[in-house]
Amino acid sequence: MSSKRNVFIRESSGLLKQVNLLDAVMLNIGNMSAGVTLFESISPYINNYPGGVLWLASIIGLIFAFPQLLVYTYMTRKMGRTGGDYVWISRNLNGAVGSTMAIALMLESVAYFALVAFFSASSINAVLYTIGSVDNSPSLVSLSNNVFVNPYNGGLTLEQKALFYGIAAAFFIIVILLNIFRSRWGYSIVTGLGILSLSTLVIAMIVIGASVGRFGTAIVPFLNSINSSLVNVYQSSPHTPFPTNFSLLSTVLLLPLFALYTYPWMQAGPAVSAEFKQSERVAKFNLLFALLLTAILVTGGFLEMDLVAGYSFNFAAYPYFIYNFWTVAIALAGNSALQWIIGIGAIAWNFFVLAYGIIVFSRYVFALSFDRILPEKFAEVNRFGSPVYAHALDLTITLLFLLVPVFSLNAALSLYGATILGSLYFLVASVAGAIYGVKSRAKSISIAGVISALYFAFLTYEAATNPLFGFTTSSGSVNITTLVFVVGVLLVGFLVYLVSSYRNKKKGIDISLVFKEIPPE
Repeated sequence: MSSKRNVFIRESSGLLKQVNLLDAVMLNIGNMSAGVTLFESISPYINNYPGGVLWLASIIGLIFAFPQLLVYTYMTRKMGRTGGDYVWISRNLNGAVGSTMAIALMLESVAYFALVAFFSASSINAVLYTIGSVDNSPSLVSLSNNVFVNPYNGGLTLEQKALFYGIAAAFFIIVILLNIFRSRWGYSIVTGLGILSLSTLVIAMIVIGASVGRFGTAIVPFLNSINSSLVNVYQSSPHTPFPTNFSLLSTVLLLPLFALYTYPWMQAGPAVSAEFKQSERVAKFNLLFALLLTAILVTGGFLEMDLVAGYSFNFAAYPYFIYNFWTVAIALAGNSALQWIIGIGAIAWNFFVLAYGIIVFSRYVFALSFDRILPEKFAEVNRFGSPVYAHALDLTITLLFLLVPVFSLNAALSLYGATILGSLYFLVASVAGAIYGVKSRAKSISIAGVISALYFAFLTYEAATNPLFGFTTSSGSVNITTLVFVVGVLLVGFLVYLVSSYRNKKKGIDISLVFKEIPPE
């Protein structure tokens, strides 16, 4: 029988308290990825929901996010440890459940980050094409058509795939090495990229807002480059920000699209909560500030587009994909310097997302290792407070997942459907929060947990049945590649727990005792 003393691998985590409020907010904003949301993530699919209003769906999504916010903020204040929600899931539900879900989320997240890294070429393509078309620059258009082509269109040559792989791999290698040398550098990269990304998004909003009186003429060169008929569509469509055929149902059904990228993704700050400076203050406000800022930017961006261009025209133009918040801002900028500033911002959002992901993945690995679920080596830190081997594992798995789109774009796109694991994970986290609320007699938290769980049950159902999310096909059948991956990572997570339990039992350690104690900071 193991004693309380040797339940964990050591009595101190070794991580340094160096995360301030700004760092934590930026981690969360990267997690919620407002800039990616305003690119090609949601708006091109608006035609599937006639009468649906993007900015209104964003507001509704924000409202539904508040119960989850209450749970995550409360639990971070009460149980702020490395690994965040994994800790309270495993302590309030079951160690096997917590470990399985955390490992599944980690593997899904690394696959997602690898795909974002590879397919970030679509943002480079869009920026080059838009600036080239508006400024009549054949060289930029040629780069977009022949070198940095849109990978979503398929037909990439081996050289183009190798280029995208090389860019993505180089970024991961450099950032992970910086994280290893100094954990503080990792947070500085996230914060720096966050400030750059947010600043350019605000600049883009100002540019679009300032073009109210000249939008109809200024946007013409860009529309002609996409499809000249769009000019006629704009001239004949009513320039009102609200549809005449408004549908509340269609607007609500847009929520799962928002859930793929924005409000539910609240695990970043809590995952590093053991490293908070002024821990109570940071724990109390980091998610709230990030959620509200994300909501202002996403809601404001979509609302501004409808106010300036008109709902009906956007409804017709969004499905072309190249027409979105970012490319419209570039097309309206009016001068080359401003175009490139906005364009760099659109591209930077992808790498901002990747930079936060590198940190958060390593903290989940660290927490699982500290609990003896993963090999103890991954919980080792160097004298600069960096979990070296956890980062090395991240790099290895990411580089392997990056090979998927190189060999099969269809298989890579199928992996996007694995985001169903995210909604399932947050469902489990919400249930754990509700149970903790009951145990601690915190009625408001138990109610918030139940409401949050019901919302994520809806999102999980939508992710499983709506073909837009990739888990099922348009014919209604399950995407086999996605199914194999989702089931596979869940099985891997459970098998890791079983193997760990067996190996520790042979050492005389009852691993179930781990989940009866809160790990040290």
